[in-house]
Amino acid sequence: MERKIGFGIIGCGVIADFHANALFEIPEEAVLVGVADARPESAQRFALAKQVRAFASVEEMLACPEIDVVTICVPSGFHADIAVKAANAGKHIIVEKPMAITKEQLDAMEEACARNGVLLSSIAQSRFTKGVSMTKQAIADGLLGKLVCADVYMKFNRTQEYYNSGGWRGTKAIDGGGALMNQGIHGVDLLLYLAGDVKSVYAVSKTLARQIEVEDTLSAVLEFKSGATGVIQATTSVYPGYPRRLELNGDKGSIVLEEGNVVRWDLENPGKQDIVLQPTMYSSAATPTAIAVDNHTKQFKDVIRALRTGTKPLIDIHEGRRPVDLILAIYKSAEEHRVIEL
Repeated sequence: MERKIGFGIIGCGVIADFHANALFEIPEEAVLVGVADARPESAQRFALAKQVRAFASVEEMLACPEIDVVTICVPSGFHADIAVKAANAGKHIIVEKPMAITKEQLDAMEEACARNGVLLSSIAQSRFTKGVSMTKQAIADGLLGKLVCADVYMKFNRTQEYYNSGGWRGTKAIDGGGALMNQGIHGVDLLLYLAGDVKSVYAVSKTLARQIEVEDTLSAVLEFKSGATGVIQATTSVYPGYPRRLELNGDKGSIVLEEGNVVRWDLENPGKQDIVLQPTMYSSAATPTAIAVDNHTKQFKDVIRALRTGTKPLIDIHEGRRPVDLILAIYKSAEEHRVIEL
């Protein structure tokens, strides 16, 4: 029997609970060794609840030989610094979304991981839903024909109290952006995963309803390299907030996903897949923690598979930076009021 992969969690905020619970669902493959946090009392409280070790510092965790992989659950602006330290310590990395918030940070992470020969996977758990997998296969099989439109609508709600609850939320320096970079990045990742690379973008970004440094309302028009056009809408300003809706339209068929569920499957040639239209059970449209842990578990299993086989995970370091690169281009377009070519 192969030994279990040892994990350590850095950052003991809300999302760390999802990482810990995902690991607890695969005890035959992984073990959570311990946790670390900039506030030792947070690490001790979390460690006590999960019955694992509380490390006194990130450096102490990175020196622990029992840990093969660290998962980074700190605010976005700190991802890169910790990831580079982890790579230099020879640890593999799972980092929460967004992978980083500037091009310089993304480049530093790539360089450190390449130099140290470590794997990095950025959390994009939405890719592991059944509906997304079926849609990806349908596109690969040509069932939509020529892709014409690819749109994602993320009309979410986050209250002012949500932003006030953490000093980093809604800041440019640490959150990296607002409705698009924080809440909307999963939808951007799915759009790129299913519709392919973007050629150019034009965007309008505003702060209309919240007292924050960054956008709470954004609209962007995309031209894909395939020739298809698309729209991204992202808000935290809309009441009451609605599930993420991703629409893919081709000249031979259309598929619509709400969160990870197929809600429309209108194909000229329906193919052989057994499609069951499902209502949306989980949505973080208004509540950030209203997500299931299942897909985090699937992504962790995929990373373990990649480590054991020496292959790439589904979301490797290059896939992890794709949505961030697009979001940075969208922000540049909104700031400079012009079309940005990627």
